Parts: sequence; C-alpha cells; structure tokens
Amino acid sequence: MKVYKLWRSMMGLLAILVCFYVTASNTAAHPCPTFTTPPAGTPGNIVIQEFPPGAQMQTAWKVRFAHARGKGLYVTGAWFKKAPNEQWMRVLWDARLADIFVPYHSGSPQRRFYDLTNFDFPLVKANASDAGPCGKIIDGKVIHQVRTRGILWKKDELVASAYELALWATLDSANYNYVMSYAFRDDGTIALRLGATGPNLPGYEREAHMHSGLWRIDMDLNGFPSDSVYEAAHIETTAAPSATDTINPFNRGREGSIDWDANKFTELHLRDIKNNSHGNNISYEFRPVRRGKPVHQEVFSHDDFWVTRYRNTEQTYKIVDSYVNGESVMNTDVVVWHISPLHHNPRDEDGYPEGKDWKGVALIMWGGIDLRPRNLFDKTPFFP
Repeated sequence: MKVYKLWRSMMGLLAILVCFYVTASNTAAHPCPTFTTPPAGTPGNIVIQEFPPGAQMQTAWKVRFAHARGKGLYVTGAWFKKAPNEQWMRVLWDARLADIFVPYHSGSPQRRFYDLTNFDFPLVKANASDAGPCGKIIDGKVIHQVRTRGILWKKDELVASAYELALWATLDSANYNYVMSYAFRDDGTIALRLGATGPNLPGYEREAHMHSGLWRIDMDLNGFPSDSVYEAAHIETTAAPSATDTINPFNRGREGSIDWDANKFTELHLRDIKNNSHGNNISYEFRPVRRGKPVHQEVFSHDDFWVTRYRNTEQTYKIVDSYVNGESVMNTDVVVWHISPLHHNPRDEDGYPEGKDWKGVALIMWGGIDLRPRNLFDKTPFFP
C-alpha cells in the first residue's frame, strides 16, 4: 500500500513537471505577435498594423477610433492596404453600435431598454487582465490586441496563419457588461461584435430576454461618392438537385429594408465602381453572425437590414424607418443598418440567489456581422 501511494505521488509530480514543461515550451515557441510601430506624430487614437506581424508586410490596416459616455467604443475611419506597393484605401467612414435593444419576454414597457440612447453609461476602466499578456491599454479603457485566429488557408503542405488587429472596450450598463469589439483581419475582413455578459437583471434574474446590437455601418469603399448596395441570395429547394445564386440591386436600387433569410444565406454586397485587375468591381459582403431572427413590436426590428442614403443627422436606429424615403442607393453615399440578436434564456450557469444577493454572472454571448472583401484582391491573399 505504501509503495502504491509513493508511486501515485511520483506520477503526480511527474505530471506537474510535464505540464510545466509543455506550458513553458509553448510560451517560448509562441511569442506575442509584433505590434507595428506607427510613424512619429501619429495621433493616439490611430493604430496601424502590418501583416504578417513581425515579417515583411503584405497587407495592413490603419484604424481611427473614439469613445464617449453613452456611446461606448466606435470607429471613425478605417483604411486598408492590400499590398506593399498599394496606397491606403478607405473602407469605413464610421462603424458603431447605434443602440443596444433589450426587451424582456413579459412585454413590460419598464423592461424594454435602449442601453445607449436612453442612458449615459460609461466604459469600464481596463486592467492588465483585460489586455492579457500580449495586449495594450489605450486611454485607460480601450484594449488593443494583435492576435492569431488559426488558419487562413491550407493547401496540402502549404499553410498560412491568420492574424487580426482587435480594438475592444466594455460598456458598464448597470448590471450588464457589453463588450464592443472591432477586429480588422489580415485578409481585409472586418468583424464587428457585441458580447453580453454580467449579472442578470436584479429581481428578474430568471426572465428571458433579448440583447440586440443595432449597428450603423457607414462604409465608404474607395471613398464615398460611388457605392451601390446589392442583395445576394442562394436559391435551393428539395424539388431539384440544382441551386442558383443571385445578386440584384437592393430593393430595386432604392432605400428600404429586407429580412435575413437563413434558407437563402442572405447577404448585402456594397460595391464600388472601381475594378480589380480582372475587371470585377471591388466590393464587401455583409455577412450576419447570428442564431436566429428577432420578432418584436417595434418597427425598426421588423427587418434585419436597412439601407439609406448618408445624412449626418440620421444616427438613431429606433427611428430608422423614418429615414427611408425612396432615394437611390446606387452609385452614391450609403449607410447600412443591421440588427444582430442575442437570445438569453437564463440557466443555472448564470448564477443563483444567495440570501438577498445574486451570486454569478451570465457567460458571454456574441453576435455581430462580418464585412468580407469580394474581388478586392487580384489573387488569394498571402498565397505564394
């Protein structure tokens, strides 16, 4: 028995040593990605990142951001460079959460919240745990990271690692925390995300509800004067083995709204008049990241995409339907509005009551939209 106990102790010590060795080896083998040093005089609210990090530049992003009480974190400009010899090309004029809509299932008017426009919530002060071992903190509230995201592409023995520049901050929305995240990837993709976490609403911890990110995306691809919006759909039925893909002018080329249809893989394409070397118009695909479709009484939520002509005074998502007056959205300056829903049906993992207090937090849920290049490049990025 004593020999067995000694053997178990030795095996336990060996396991700890092996775990320590593997962890240390992995840390040494995978150092933090290299941050690009911006030119002297670059304002503190502009970050520049070249890809691959720490190697000869093939693509790059330049991003300008801002933050404010009642608004959270938002992007006020983004430029992409698709090759070392290319000039910066503007992609975004402005991208932000115009609001966060939180209706509770009871339908009570007192529990239908607009967490940006009806409040003045601040950002949470960032700390080293937020940034992690490889991140930075800007302005005391914004996390700046360069991180790996797995495989970009693979062809037999050839493989390319994928990286992204990420800017995120946390909105202190009473009991809830909202993580507002903007990621700019090496292949030109932009990932807009809202993460919901924190203690459930005091007194209503077990009531199901929604968290819908209401995104306002002002994409100025290659500048603002000459962008057009199209609806892309995949058409397939059980009646035949064939399928078709269609791309048609959005709402016959006019302001309006459409639903996201899971059966059709609905996307919007924002297309510029500029062509790549193959004669194809450069464009971006608006690809929702979601698990379902919200159905609420409020008119703005009846459709998942709205497209309007750009007007600086039109900033409020909950009255977006009032901005639609039939103007053309072809070859002009446009804004895309998108609702990204999260359905929160409380579970024991959210926590439990302990006396008068609630002990625990809801694990983070993510929703958003990806903006992916289409025909922006002349070839596969990072392919030899």
